[in-house]
Amino acid sequence: MDDDIEETSSIIGFENESWFIDLQKLSNDELMRMYNIITSGKYEFAKNAWYIPLSGDKRCPIMVAKGYEAPETPEKMAIFQDTIRILEQEYRRFIDAWDFGYITKHILEKAILTILELRSIVIIEQIH
Repeated sequence: MDDDIEETSSIIGFENESWFIDLQKLSNDELMRMYNIITSGKYEFAKNAWYIPLSGDKRCPIMVAKGYEAPETPEKMAIFQDTIRILEQEYRRFIDAWDFGYITKHILEKAILTILELRSIVIIEQIH
Protein backbone atom coordinates (compact mmCIF):
# COMPACT_ATOMS: atom_id res chain seq x y z
CA MET A 1 0.00 0.00 0.00
CA ASP A 2 2.87 2.39 0.78
CA ASP A 3 4.21 1.79 -2.74
CA ASP A 4 0.89 2.96 -4.20
CA ILE A 5 1.00 6.15 -2.12
CA GLU A 6 4.61 6.81 -3.14
CA GLU A 7 3.78 6.16 -6.81
CA THR A 8 0.83 8.56 -6.73
CA SER A 9 2.75 11.29 -4.94
CA SER A 10 5.65 11.07 -7.41
CA ILE A 11 3.27 11.44 -10.35
CA ILE A 12 1.57 14.41 -8.73
CA GLY A 13 5.03 15.84 -8.05
CA PHE A 14 5.90 16.30 -11.71
CA GLU A 15 2.51 17.20 -13.17
CA ASN A 16 3.24 20.91 -12.73
CA GLU A 17 6.86 20.72 -13.91
CA SER A 18 7.62 22.81 -16.99
CA TRP A 19 9.31 19.85 -18.73
CA PHE A 20 6.14 17.80 -18.21
CA ILE A 21 4.09 20.54 -19.85
CA ASP A 22 6.44 20.40 -22.86
CA LEU A 23 6.14 16.60 -22.97
CA GLN A 24 2.36 16.92 -23.22
CA LYS A 25 2.77 18.69 -26.58
CA LEU A 26 3.74 15.36 -28.16
CA SER A 27 1.11 13.24 -29.90
CA ASN A 28 0.17 9.80 -28.59
CA ASP A 29 2.17 8.21 -31.43
CA GLU A 30 5.24 10.26 -30.53
CA LEU A 31 4.89 9.39 -26.85
CA MET A 32 4.56 5.70 -27.71
CA ARG A 33 7.67 5.85 -29.92
CA MET A 34 9.63 7.32 -27.00
CA TYR A 35 8.11 4.87 -24.51
CA ASN A 36 8.95 1.84 -26.66
CA ILE A 37 12.57 2.95 -26.94
CA ILE A 38 12.77 3.43 -23.16
CA THR A 39 11.24 0.07 -22.28
CA SER A 40 13.23 -1.89 -24.87
CA GLY A 41 16.47 -0.85 -23.18
CA LYS A 42 18.31 -1.17 -26.49
CA TYR A 43 18.97 2.55 -27.05
CA GLU A 44 20.60 5.14 -24.86
CA PHE A 45 19.22 8.65 -25.33
CA ALA A 46 21.86 11.31 -25.76
CA LYS A 47 22.38 14.40 -23.68
CA ASN A 48 23.20 17.60 -25.56
CA ALA A 49 22.39 15.86 -28.85
CA TRP A 50 21.25 19.19 -30.23
CA TYR A 51 24.82 20.38 -30.27
CA ILE A 52 26.86 17.25 -31.01
CA PRO A 53 24.68 14.93 -33.12
CA LEU A 54 27.34 13.70 -35.58
CA SER A 55 28.90 11.06 -33.32
CA GLY A 56 26.81 8.07 -34.33
CA ASP A 57 23.13 7.59 -33.59
CA LYS A 58 22.74 9.87 -30.60
CA ARG A 59 19.37 11.55 -30.26
CA CYS A 60 17.54 13.11 -27.37
CA PRO A 61 14.05 11.81 -26.48
CA ILE A 62 12.29 14.59 -28.45
CA MET A 63 14.24 13.79 -31.63
CA VAL A 64 13.37 10.12 -31.19
CA ALA A 65 9.70 10.90 -30.52
CA LYS A 66 9.51 13.09 -33.62
CA GLY A 67 11.12 10.32 -35.69
CA TYR A 68 14.23 12.30 -36.68
CA GLU A 69 17.39 10.38 -37.37
CA ALA A 70 20.75 11.80 -36.37
CA PRO A 71 22.34 13.51 -39.38
CA GLU A 72 25.15 11.39 -40.81
CA THR A 73 27.11 14.07 -42.65
CA PRO A 74 27.95 17.73 -42.12
CA GLU A 75 25.76 18.56 -45.14
CA LYS A 76 22.73 16.84 -43.61
CA MET A 77 23.51 18.53 -40.31
CA ALA A 78 23.42 21.94 -41.97
CA ILE A 79 19.99 21.16 -43.43
CA PHE A 80 18.77 19.86 -40.08
CA GLN A 81 19.82 23.02 -38.21
CA ASP A 82 16.52 24.79 -38.96
CA THR A 83 14.55 21.85 -37.60
CA ILE A 84 16.74 21.79 -34.51
CA ARG A 85 16.08 25.48 -33.81
CA ILE A 86 12.31 25.00 -34.05
CA LEU A 87 12.29 21.92 -31.81
CA GLU A 88 14.68 23.56 -29.38
CA GLN A 89 12.39 26.57 -28.96
CA GLU A 90 9.22 24.52 -28.60
CA TYR A 91 10.67 21.97 -26.17
CA ARG A 92 13.32 24.11 -24.41
CA ARG A 93 12.16 23.30 -20.87
CA PHE A 94 12.12 19.56 -21.53
CA ILE A 95 15.49 19.62 -23.29
CA ASP A 96 17.12 21.55 -20.46
CA ALA A 97 15.67 19.21 -17.82
CA TRP A 98 16.87 16.18 -19.81
CA ASP A 99 20.34 17.54 -20.52
CA PHE A 100 20.90 18.58 -16.90
CA GLY A 101 19.73 15.21 -15.58
CA TYR A 102 16.54 16.36 -13.83
CA ILE A 103 14.65 13.70 -15.79
CA THR A 104 15.69 10.05 -15.78
CA LYS A 105 14.42 7.35 -18.10
CA HIS A 106 12.35 6.00 -15.22
CA ILE A 107 10.72 9.39 -14.59
CA LEU A 108 10.15 9.83 -18.31
CA GLU A 109 8.50 6.42 -18.55
CA LYS A 110 6.13 7.26 -15.69
CA ALA A 111 5.38 10.68 -17.17
CA ILE A 112 4.49 9.20 -20.57
CA LEU A 113 2.17 6.64 -18.98
CA THR A 114 0.53 9.41 -16.95
CA ILE A 115 -0.09 11.53 -20.04
CA LEU A 116 -1.49 8.61 -22.02
CA GLU A 117 -3.70 7.61 -19.09
CA LEU A 118 -5.00 11.16 -18.68
CA ARG A 119 -5.76 11.35 -22.39
CA SER A 120 -7.56 8.00 -22.30
CA ILE A 121 -9.70 9.14 -19.39
CA VAL A 122 -10.68 12.27 -21.29
CA ILE A 123 -11.64 10.18 -24.33
CA ILE A 124 -13.68 7.73 -22.23
CA GLU A 125 -15.46 10.61 -20.45
CA GLN A 126 -16.40 12.18 -23.78
CA ILE A 127 -17.91 8.89 -25.01
CA HIS A 128 -20.22 8.49 -22.02
